[in-house]
Amino acid sequence: MPPTLITKRLLLRPPVAEDFAELLPIFTDPEAMRFIGPGDVYDEAKVREGLQRRISRTGEQGLVFYTIVHREDDRVIGDCGLQVWESGEIEIGWRMAAAYWGQGYASEAAAEVFRNARDDLGLTHLICMVQEDNTASWRIAERLGFRLDRTETWFGDRLVRIYVWDAQPG
Repeated sequence: MPPTLITKRLLLRPPVAEDFAELLPIFTDPEAMRFIGPGDVYDEAKVREGLQRRISRTGEQGLVFYTIVHREDDRVIGDCGLQVWESGEIEIGWRMAAAYWGQGYASEAAAEVFRNARDDLGLTHLICMVQEDNTASWRIAERLGFRLDRTETWFGDRLVRIYVWDAQPG
């Protein structure tokens, strides 16, 4: 089982089925889902299916898409982690309840997942896909050391930035 990651304000732990009740309001909130995929909210079945998929994939290649828990009140406030793309590349991603935007939680979670990927898992190449209009998230990627590689159209008409991070040799 992958380790739980701890930051100053957050606990990042492998997902469990009991996360469903607290993740559901995030995935059904139009504001929280605005920059995720095509921007559609999920229904209960899709939330349950996505959570089950993350649970079943936990530990594959040492990767996990963590549930983010606010340490002060033990509330689930989002998720953040690593996943394998169809190309075989590994992507770092994050999603946060809108009520927690602008407070540095996504940056804190992403920085810890990135540190774990680099230092503990020994990964030397990661990608990050961020929608063009999601300025806050592409700034997180840039602060982590990702560089803009290209811009593409995804999900029909959404312009996305594909960021890449490669470890410096030596």
